Amino acid sequence: MKKGTNSSASGNDIFFFGEYEHSLDPQRRIAIPKAWRDKGSSTHYFLLPGRFRALQLIPYASFRELLAKARKTSFADASASLALARLGAMAQECHCDSQGRIPIPPALLQYAGLKSQAVIIGAMTTIQIWTPESWQRYRMADESVLDELQKIGEKPDDLTQLLKGQV
Repeated sequence: MKKGTNSSASGNDIFFFGEYEHSLDPQRRIAIPKAWRDKGSSTHYFLLPGRFRALQLIPYASFRELLAKARKTSFADASASLALARLGAMAQECHCDSQGRIPIPPALLQYAGLKSQAVIIGAMTTIQIWTPESWQRYRMADESVLDELQKIGEKPDDLTQLLKGQV
């Protein structure tokens, strides 16, 4: 299944839409859809564990914003410090090769349960990588997605509070 687009609203704002099915190659690499690599988008990402055993692929420019907020977190804040360490230990910086592939480390493959097939989802500002079975289970096909969009608009912009409550 291939369907999706990449759109740039302005400047460095890159957005990802759509859904693609891909196979992992024998070297544990997966291809980022060409539509998302065209139109000026970066091929430099950070791969992190995400919610629901999916992987989160964050464009470099967006990850820099997260790092700027993380710098403001006090190393004396025990819960935030632990959360940053856990996230940093699993984070993987990656660049697309000439064919648009990124490697997925064994620990992240295991975390997500990825074996040979994956579904790559445009999650608007990031890319998510799911097993086909997991994506089918969590895919929202009803109006509850609208409730979630409203919650996103109401979330705090304070990284420290988010880390304490959710990581």
